[in-house]
Amino acid sequence: MTREEALQTGYLIDVTPIAQSVGLPVPVCFSKPLWDFVITASHTLPDEQHESRVRDVLIALRLRLATIPVASPAMEFPALLPFPPEPVPQLCPLYAIAMGDQAVPYSITILLANEVSAVIRPTGN
Repeated sequence: MTREEALQTGYLIDVTPIAQSVGLPVPVCFSKPLWDFVITASHTLPDEQHESRVRDVLIALRLRLATIPVASPAMEFPALLPFPPEPVPQLCPLYAIAMGDQAVPYSITILLANEVSAVIRPTGN
């Protein structure tokens, strides 16, 4: 399945405009499970809060990228986000995977850490 097909079927959510606003120069998508669990907080948050949560996740990725000498094509990173009803931000382990296809040669897909197969996870990261 191509990135475009995954977007059309709803498996991926395109957040590229927000990603570009925080300095990520490539197209960025979130997995549908990440969107449902992290961004909408299991559909408990109003729509107007979604963009700030997307931005928080993307800034967490930018911070992780800034702290490593060489980026891997698959990388775990944490984000801190509140999940109702708790007001205190909770640690949310996420995964960024760099990939591409003929239509979009470079892109990043961000997923929940539990969506990533052990085959993809590099050891020592």
